[in-house]
Amino acid sequence: MTTSLHDLRDKLLGQLLDFLWRQWTSLGVPGNRASEGDWIIDPESLVLITTEIGRHDARLLDLAIDWLHSYGRGINLQRLRRLQGQWPTSDERVLSGIAEILAEQSVLRKWQSLRETHRLPDPPEPLFISHAGTSPPVFGDPDPRFEKFGLLRTRWDPRAVCQLPRADRPGNLLCTLRALFGVNARAEIMAWLLTHESGHPAAIAMDTGYFSKSIQVTLNEMEQSCHVRSERDGREKKFRLNRLDWSFLITWPESRGFPRWINWPPVFYFAFRTLQLLGKADTPGASGHLQAIQQRGFLDEIAPALRESGLRHTMTANRDLTGSQLTDAILRDVGKLGRLLESDFANS
Repeated sequence: MTTSLHDLRDKLLGQLLDFLWRQWTSLGVPGNRASEGDWIIDPESLVLITTEIGRHDARLLDLAIDWLHSYGRGINLQRLRRLQGQWPTSDERVLSGIAEILAEQSVLRKWQSLRETHRLPDPPEPLFISHAGTSPPVFGDPDPRFEKFGLLRTRWDPRAVCQLPRADRPGNLLCTLRALFGVNARAEIMAWLLTHESGHPAAIAMDTGYFSKSIQVTLNEMEQSCHVRSERDGREKKFRLNRLDWSFLITWPESRGFPRWINWPPVFYFAFRTLQLLGKADTPGASGHLQAIQQRGFLDEIAPALRESGLRHTMTANRDLTGSQLTDAILRDVGKLGRLLESDFANS
């Protein structure tokens, strides 16, 4: 079982890395293949998960930093901080190191708000981690911007090889809307309304990572344009828009309409916590009893993520199962998650 869990973790990690590569490539990072999914990329949740998973792929992390160095103004830092607190998938020291680099530019000075004070490891630890558990050597003096946060790596310098997100890729719709409406809640609201028939402000706020009151106020303002409309649903309002009025935004070939909205923060949180569970279960000397406790705690913790991501109906593990039945169900669910990543969530 230990070998099985170890192999399964490595496989899931590889599938998640490939998936992140496809998302970043769609945004403009040089890569072999952009995402082909018919859903919208969430830049903030992608940045957060990359600070953790990117430690296993130096090239991915370095190119993600390069993209942020050129286009970081398109990241909503207020939303990023809120998602970080709600669905913690980031390595905050890595995020602080990236913020240190980006804040060197006057146009990205606001990134300095993400720099955190951490209890640093002594001695500092390598930033990058290989599959074998070893780390690549650091040539020359370590990068002081990461060393400040207890992480060792060769100095990072901008390469300026990334491109602006292309408007003819459906996954980049949110980036296009931010270019039109600004980096604020209006862009997320428009993306949500373009991918749903209608919705309450509370539901929109939950999916977009904003406070419900802020979404309510913004929707009321947008309604004054007559392009966003509302209707009463009991004591509450439901908001909608006519998607045909916004069909000019569909600039990708072989148009099938607007892409889907997937709530990526809980999806990434589920994948991140699954990797952690497999890593703990693979710890030498971990007893079957300890593994069972970890598995049940895992199910309790990820229940909200499965519910809000819409993946609950595809997973089979539950607290009613015991012993090997529970373990086998979790392993099956890990396989399903991996297949969803490989298929660009075509079957989600």
